[in-house]
Amino acid sequence: MKKLPLYPAFILLCVYSCKKSNSGDSAPPPAYYLSSAVALSPQQRIVDSFYYDTLHRIDTLSQSFYDTSSGSPVFNTWMVQLIYQGTNAWPSWYNYYDIPLGDFGDYHLLSYDADDRITKDTSLSGSDYVTYFSYPNNNIAATTFYEGTPDNNLIDTLYVGNGNINGEVVYLSDIPGQPDVLQGDVHFTDASTANPAYHAAISNSIGPLLFNLTLNSNGDFVDFISKNAWQRIDGTESSPPSNVSLTYTLITDNKGRLAKMTAGPGSTASISFSYY
Repeated sequence: MKKLPLYPAFILLCVYSCKKSNSGDSAPPPAYYLSSAVALSPQQRIVDSFYYDTLHRIDTLSQSFYDTSSGSPVFNTWMVQLIYQGTNAWPSWYNYYDIPLGDFGDYHLLSYDADDRITKDTSLSGSDYVTYFSYPNNNIAATTFYEGTPDNNLIDTLYVGNGNINGEVVYLSDIPGQPDVLQGDVHFTDASTANPAYHAAISNSIGPLLFNLTLNSNGDFVDFISKNAWQRIDGTESSPPSNVSLTYTLITDNKGRLAKMTAGPGSTASISFSYY
């Protein structure tokens, strides 16, 4: 698994993301499963696609990324195939494929605590990549060592309240071996609308893993942890614009499911959701 530059991911987090805060009642769990989420801006398109097995476990997660903001088109696509033992609700392994970047199958071992929450993601393919997950005060901390040592790492802390992420702080070693640099400190305000990606069996077990996989790839705009969709984001980040404050309009379909999120004045960003 390769380390990608974080700035596209954190910009997406602050412009598109799918996280929330502790400001409303938790929405009931959805009785449907997300098929895809598409984040659009004038120079960027990211598509997350989800596939499930007959037990409604996530079988495959894939993401395609297209960007022209640097002046030259950039494209990437990656895929994770989760592997389960029997009827266990949580996967024991996964394979990570990123063929454009040369990953033709990075095999990972997953470890859990007594509550079936993810605690460790270990590459078995020789890269020494490892992520440790912990849950201090019921928050979520993920520390990734890209080559197995603290010299090249990412620390992502998610602050959780009322079943929703209400804040995130990210540190990254911009220069291996040097002190980590704050990449962003953002806060989310939730809505009463249910989060399309939340399912207790998935979110409470491997939600942090899925979140970390997208954060370390092209962009994390789908929240696999929170019960509610969010409607406002405020905070700071290392890449321009350094201060972010956006309010989104949430549009539901005729079944009450979140269909689209559109940014407020000054932004044309949107996220659209499709279902099985």
